[in-house]
Amino acid sequence: MSLIYLNAIKSKLASTRSGYLLAIIAAVLTGMIHSVPKQLFSFSSSGTELNPLTFVAIVYLINGVFFTPIKKDSTPLSKLGKRNLIFILAIALAEVSGLVSYFFGLKQSTAINGSILTNGEIIFAVLIAVTVFKERLHTREVIPFSAIIVGIIALPIGYELFQSHLSLTELLLGNLLILLSGAFCATDIILCRYVTGIVDPKRITQLTSFAGAAFVLITMVAFQVPFQVDFRQLPSIAMLGLFGTGFATFLFLAALKIIGTTRTVLLYSTNFVFGVIFATVFLHESLSVINVLSILFASIGIYLLRNRLGTIEEFIKPIQKIYKGGSHKTLCKTCQTHNCCTSFSSPILFHKDIEKLKVINKYNNEYIDEIQIRGRLLKTIKKKKNSECIFLDDDKKCSIYKNRPFDCMMFPFDIFAIDGKYFWVVYSCNPNSDWNWSESYLQTFENSEEFKDLLENIDSYHGHIDVDRSVKNDQIEYSVIREVNFNKLHNK
Repeated sequence: MSLIYLNAIKSKLASTRSGYLLAIIAAVLTGMIHSVPKQLFSFSSSGTELNPLTFVAIVYLINGVFFTPIKKDSTPLSKLGKRNLIFILAIALAEVSGLVSYFFGLKQSTAINGSILTNGEIIFAVLIAVTVFKERLHTREVIPFSAIIVGIIALPIGYELFQSHLSLTELLLGNLLILLSGAFCATDIILCRYVTGIVDPKRITQLTSFAGAAFVLITMVAFQVPFQVDFRQLPSIAMLGLFGTGFATFLFLAALKIIGTTRTVLLYSTNFVFGVIFATVFLHESLSVINVLSILFASIGIYLLRNRLGTIEEFIKPIQKIYKGGSHKTLCKTCQTHNCCTSFSSPILFHKDIEKLKVINKYNNEYIDEIQIRGRLLKTIKKKKNSECIFLDDDKKCSIYKNRPFDCMMFPFDIFAIDGKYFWVVYSCNPNSDWNWSESYLQTFENSEEFKDLLENIDSYHGHIDVDRSVKNDQIEYSVIREVNFNKLHNK
C-alpha cells in the first residue's frame, strides 16, 4: 500500500514539474516575440524594409490557420449570435491595435525597453478593474502595485524625459507607443469577459486572428501601405508568429490546468525578463542601471501582486469551457461576473440559517440587518458600502462558506412567482446548458430542512429585494426549469 502511495506522489510531482516547465517555456516564447522582431524591422539587405503592419498581418494569418483544424468542429458562425460576433470583432480590433502599436513602438525604441514596458497591460488592467468594475485595491496591494508602476512607467519613461530635457525623442515616442499597446490589451480584457464563458477560447482565437488580419490588410489598403516582405524573412516571421503567440498560449493554458492560476501567472510573468535576455544576447543591446532597476521593481511588484494578477490573467488567456451537462462546480468555472456576493440582494435568514450563524458567533448587529417585506420584519446579512456581502473576505471568498445561508447555497438557482405559481429558475451562468442535470440538485434542495423554512415564508422570499422579484425578472437573464414541489411541506 505504501508503494502505491509513493508512486502516486511521484506521479503528482512529475505532473507538477511538467506544469512548471510548460509555464516557463511559454514565458520564453512570449519573451522572444517581445524583442526578436526588432531585428526584422531593420533587415534590408534586399532593399525591402519590413513594415510592422505587414508583420502583424502575417502573424495573424498564421495563427488563424493554426487554430482552424483544431476547432473545425466548432459552433458555426451562424449560431454564435450577433452579439457574440460583435464582441469577437471588437476583441480582434483591440488585439490587433495593441500589437501594431507595440511593434511600431519597438521599431523606434529598444527591445529591452519593449520587453519591460509590455507589462503596462498589467497596470491598465488593474486600473480598469478598479474604475470600471469597482473592484477594490486592498491596502496590502497598493505598495506592490506602486512598485510595478515605478518599474514599468516611472523609471524608463521618466529617465528618458530627463535625458531628452522633456522633449519628444524617437525613443520616447516608441516607449509611449508600447505603453499604449498595454491600454489596448487591457481593453481586450474587458471585452473577453463577455464572451469567454459562451464561446470556446480556441474558437475566439481563430476568429480574432482572421478578423485581426483583415483589419490590418484593410488599413494597409486605405493608407496605401505596400505589402512588401523579403521572402528570406518568411520562415522567421512564421516561427515567431506560431511559437511566440500560438504555442505560447497553448502551453500557458496547459500549465494553468496542471499547477493552477497563481503559480502559472507568476512563472509566465517572467516573459519580460526573457525578452531582455534575448535583446542582450541576439540584438547585442546594452543593459543599463535603469533597466536593471525597472526589472527589479516590476518583478517584486508582480510577485507580491500575483493573486490579483492571476484573476486578470484568466481574462487575458481564458480557459473556461462550456458544459452541456454539469454541476455547481462547472457553473462556477463558467462564471464571468463573480457577482453572486456583490450585485444580488442579501440573503434572507430563516430559522436554520440563524442557528448556523449563532454557532460561529456571527449572529449579531455587526453582521445582521433587519428589513421589512410585505409587512413582515425579516433578518438578512449586511452589505459593505461597496455592495459586497460583509462575509466576503479580501480574496473574494466566502468567510462563512460552511455555515452560509440556504439562499446562498441555492445560488444560482432561485424561485420566481410566474402567473400565480412558483417556479425554479436559474440565472444564466451557462447559456448553453440544457439544465437536465440540475434535477438532482433541485430534489436535494426540496428534501432539506432549510427548504421547509423557505416554503413557509415563500411570500416574503419571493418579494425579497428592494423591488419585487417580478420587476427584477426583466432585468436579469434566467431560465425557467420547472415548478416548485410543495409536497414536502404538506407532508411535514
